[in-house]
Amino acid sequence: MSNPSMPRIVAHRGASGHAPENTLAAIRLAAEQGATWIEIDVNISRDGTPVLHHDDGLSRCTNGSGLVIEHDLDTLLGLDSGSWFGDQFAGERIATLQQCLDLCHELSLSVNLEIKPCSGWEIPTTQKIAATLSAQQKLPPVILSSFSHIALQEAARQLPSVPRSSLFLVAPPDWQALTTEVKASNIHLHANSLLTTAAVAEFHAAGLGVYCYTVNTVDNAKAVFELGVDGVFSNYPADLLAM
Repeated sequence: MSNPSMPRIVAHRGASGHAPENTLAAIRLAAEQGATWIEIDVNISRDGTPVLHHDDGLSRCTNGSGLVIEHDLDTLLGLDSGSWFGDQFAGERIATLQQCLDLCHELSLSVNLEIKPCSGWEIPTTQKIAATLSAQQKLPPVILSSFSHIALQEAARQLPSVPRSSLFLVAPPDWQALTTEVKASNIHLHANSLLTTAAVAEFHAAGLGVYCYTVNTVDNAKAVFELGVDGVFSNYPADLLAM
């Protein structure tokens, strides 16, 4: 079944429609807008520190270049990850997973942590994330998700008590075998993945919660919820929470 505490609306990369994605600013704004859960993407630095970043490369969301995995933490923390979004966010920094967890504890936010490893780095990335989570004395509610089946397998080994979700663009023919293998509680799918009411019912019958990304309008949210999904990820959580 789905994680019982996950709500119908999850702030995707924080309130990323109004603040730079995966930053502390976006997380704070999500809480201000009434979100109780956020979704974040986590990779690791060259020296093994988990950091919030979606892409393998730095160029889209920072003033840096190259791959996240190519740079030590000190270099990553010196980059500007806010100016690309707007001048008011100039100087916003890449956040570490530890900073994110501390802020979520402060704001009473729960976390969907998506493991975003570079190809070939699935196991060490997951291990570093697991070590950070295991070290927390006050860990907020967390569910781990990933497009990488290898990462989810490692997460199941490292953190068996933390719920997991299999993440797909479109559910593959062997979705049930894959979700069963990692003991997933949820399946997360693209909102335009040809979902039908029958397909959602089939996922539910397999004991899976069904969540869709990225749903940014009220009309789209209504259409998806009519199919029977349990929740959605949105860059604009305030708009959907007001629905």
